[in-house]
Amino acid sequence: MLIGITGSIGSGKSLVARLLANKLSAPVHSSDEICRRLLNKGEAGYQKLVETWGERYLTGSGEVDRVVLRSAVFNDPIVRKLLEDILHPLVRKELLEAKTKGPLAKAQIAEVPLLFECGWQGDFDYSVCVTADPDLALQRVVDRDSVRPADVEKITAVQMDPNLKIDLSDYHIDNSGSMEDTEKQVEKLAEALLTPRDMNKSK
Repeated sequence: MLIGITGSIGSGKSLVARLLANKLSAPVHSSDEICRRLLNKGEAGYQKLVETWGERYLTGSGEVDRVVLRSAVFNDPIVRKLLEDILHPLVRKELLEAKTKGPLAKAQIAEVPLLFECGWQGDFDYSVCVTADPDLALQRVVDRDSVRPADVEKITAVQMDPNLKIDLSDYHIDNSGSMEDTEKQVEKLAEALLTPRDMNKSK
């Protein structure tokens, strides 16, 4: 059983994925972490990046200059699209492989910010949309990543409307409140996921 956790930047996807994983004794697969690993020297994503741009985004030692690449992704939609075209198929392959590991009933959790934007919803048995108040989400990212609000807004602008993600998802977690409130919602979600499929879909 592969469960996709999605939502806008700063909504708290990682928190919900971690809480749900604890409830279900399930591993978590982060698409962002997979992307970072794929850009390590020698990895498939790194090789394709060099094939696409040569040494433009490399340091003197041949590693990916993540600061420069990130700035380019923030400011150039063409670079962002090309990088997504490089990484997304590789990430999807890993997530699908994770789905087949172990007993089919065992839960696997995948944190995928662009689940619906990529059209991957059919790969998952269940999808969970995590949302938060937009101002709160923006401030979380500014504090976490030490970036400008304008940079966060650029990312938000190219992501799907959170309300549409809620409509497309099987479940919704509102992470605007206290940790206790989020934990209670995740506990109910875990209980629902452990009931028969035809009884447990609810937003």
